[in-house]
Amino acid sequence: MAGEAIIAYMPDSMFSVQLREAAAHNQYTVSLVNSLDDYLARIGQVEPGLVVLDLSSAGAFVERLVAAGQQSGARVIGFGPPGQADLLAKAQAAGCDAVYLNSKFKMDTREILTEWMADAHDR
Repeated sequence: MAGEAIIAYMPDSMFSVQLREAAAHNQYTVSLVNSLDDYLARIGQVEPGLVVLDLSSAGAFVERLVAAGQQSGARVIGFGPPGQADLLAKAQAAGCDAVYLNSKFKMDTREILTEWMADAHDR
């Protein structure tokens, strides 16, 4: 069902457990994907309300990941380290609805998901 699912592009991310726990608390389903091909296939199957991108892992694929998320009708957010300011800016320029520093995303995962999934429902 659109708006209930989250797709997370998080290859080998330390944030995946935390994301799953926060999503489960709010009764959202999460599909973790670890490659561009898996992401593109899954996004067509799930009709996500939200896409979460680990920008450190996304690297050169940022624009494609954001564009595919937007085309699916999902809100797209990303997170990354402060030392990669150019990557964070690239994600914003590509159209991410929000970009968070790793520390903010880690501390406030539950609140961030609640905010953006509520926004997805209002669309």
